[in-house]
Amino acid sequence: MSQVKLEANVREKTGTGVARKLRRNGRVPAVLYGHHLPVPMVLDVDAKEMEQVLRTAGRTSIINLAVAGGTQTAMLADYQRDVFGTHLLSVDFKQVRLDEKVTASVPVVLVGQSKGVKAGGVIEQMVREIQVEALPLDIPESLEIDITELDMGEHLTVADLPASEKLTFLAAPDETLAVVHTPRSVTLAEEQAAAESAE
Repeated sequence: MSQVKLEANVREKTGTGVARKLRRNGRVPAVLYGHHLPVPMVLDVDAKEMEQVLRTAGRTSIINLAVAGGTQTAMLADYQRDVFGTHLLSVDFKQVRLDEKVTASVPVVLVGQSKGVKAGGVIEQMVREIQVEALPLDIPESLEIDITELDMGEHLTVADLPASEKLTFLAAPDETLAVVHTPRSVTLAEEQAAAESAE
């Protein structure tokens, strides 16, 4: 679990006009919420610094927001970009306590090349993120699962993920993460998709 520091200003004014002015000045409107806060904190952060955080830290990283009155420990909840995907419009943070469990979405990463793919099959990853519950510092940046021994027609489920006493998976144990399709099943799937598209 990585931790980063981010300077944030507490702002008193809100509204579309205020937000546009902030963006023109290189700032991004932000909000910090959490059940330990009586009301959400309305903030703004430096756009370049926030972009750096997004590049180097994931959704599971701890962000120490340096605000007037002290540091707020948070995680990234959401962010919005413009229609071109180039400029940040707003950022949402959720307050966390390091001694309280939280839920987070963790990327699932397939590692290795399966024997089924080597034999001519096609790997399909059904789930790319999984919800977990853990203390903030125990949430991994990703969950790796080895697919080397996955043969043609076989699949891996949530139950095949590496177990940890510090981590609880919130998905059903039998939920399929990845499957190796046989060439014929791939063809049938493509034909079915084409037929549905034609309809």
